[in-house]
Amino acid sequence: ATLSGKGGAGTIGRLREGFGLDDLDVTTNAQGDLELSAGTHISDNVYTDVTVGADGRAEVNLNLTLTPNVTARGSVGSDGTTGIGVYFEKDY
Repeated sequence: ATLSGKGGAGTIGRLREGFGLDDLDVTTNAQGDLELSAGTHISDNVYTDVTVGADGRAEVNLNLTLTPNVTARGSVGSDGTTGIGVYFEKDY
């Protein structure tokens, strides 16, 4: 289940705007636990989001747009998991 706040003037949209966020999502993970994600652009080419689960787990993601087609992404979780990658994306 997902309650997304990327647009519109609903409750999530008003909260998103009130906190100055680009995204605010309430979801459930594969185990059915509630998760809250909040994200924003901290500069023109840097986007970050934080996800916090009802189980206490948290994750921070950072996306750096290098070119219109290349993005570097990194993440770190409260459980010690980390990830990094460079992604090529192209719309056809």
